[in-house]
Amino acid sequence: MERKALRQIKQTAGRRLPVVEFIPARRAKLPKPLDKLSGGNLRATPLYEVGGDIRATFVWRSGDILEKRALFGFLFRETERGIEPLARLDYHLSHKNLHVMLPCDVSIDLTNRHVVQGRELALHAVELDPDNETDRSRFVSVFCERFNIKLGEEGLLP
Repeated sequence: MERKALRQIKQTAGRRLPVVEFIPARRAKLPKPLDKLSGGNLRATPLYEVGGDIRATFVWRSGDILEKRALFGFLFRETERGIEPLARLDYHLSHKNLHVMLPCDVSIDLTNRHVVQGRELALHAVELDPDNETDRSRFVSVFCERFNIKLGEEGLLP
C-alpha cells in the first residue's frame, strides 16, 4: 500500500468506535490473521465496524509482571478476499513501549496476514499497565486519536 492511500483512508471522516469490551480470547473467534489467538492470559475484543469497510480490534495480554503485559490495536480494511491490515499499534514495556507498524510501500499482498515488512515508527513514551482498566481505555483513546476514529456513542461525545 502506498503512503498516500493510507493517508487518505486515515483522513476519511465518519468513523466511530462506540464501546470496547475485552473478552477471553478463543481460537477462531476473530478472522485471519488473528484466528489463532487463545490462552488464559489473552483477552480480545470482537472485530468492530468503525465505519464503511474499516474494522478495528484490540488484544490485551496479561502477565504476572509488567514487562510480560501488552496491548495491541489492529486497524483493517475489509475486502472481497478478506481483511487487509492498515495499521497495528503496540504497547509493551519489554522492549519498545508505544509504536505503530504500517504496511506502507510493501509490494506483497497482506490480505489475511499481519503487517510484515512495513514501516515501524516509535511514538511518544507512555506509562500504562495493561492490567489496569483505565490504562486500557487510555490505549484505546490513543489508537482512536491516531487513526481519526471518534470514541463513544454518537450524541454523547462531541
